[in-house]
Amino acid sequence: MNNTRSIILLSLSLILPVQADERITEAMVLQVIDTTDAAAMNRDTAGIGEYLGDEFEKVIEFVYKKWMAKVRLDKQQYLQLIEEGWTDIAAYSYQRDDTEIHVTADGLSAESYSTVTENMFRDSQQMTSRVREYATYEQENGKLVITEISGYTLVGDTTPQYQAAPETTVPGATAPALDP
Repeated sequence: MNNTRSIILLSLSLILPVQADERITEAMVLQVIDTTDAAAMNRDTAGIGEYLGDEFEKVIEFVYKKWMAKVRLDKQQYLQLIEEGWTDIAAYSYQRDDTEIHVTADGLSAESYSTVTENMFRDSQQMTSRVREYATYEQENGKLVITEISGYTLVGDTTPQYQAAPETTVPGATAPALDP
């Protein structure tokens, strides 16, 4: 019995080589989210960049005419886009809601899902952007970083609505009798 237990423990240690202090936790992901959100509110592009991995990618999807378009930006392109965008706006606010965080069982990566609402004034007009954002996280040189952000622009009321499935009837069919 002890030999079997030893073999199982050895096998697990080979399968899961990550030390306990290197595992990603939900609290670590939340700290990265809070820090990058604060940087966004302060229009601090460098502060955001500190938490983007070296191989970071931003995926932007949007409808163009009747087609779905997808643009991929690397870390430098994304930070440049942010920096240039802030120079053209007079006021800016940023809010994250409905955040869910999921850490993989091995603690090597995590994902978060949020609804991000940005309000800004540009040329005396208020603009609002609401995006369902998906982010992935991994450790890089001992620091938790964001490796990818993707999102989908939301239109209208984006509050999830859950409805019961519609009942369907088949002509001539009868419901089975239930046993008491």
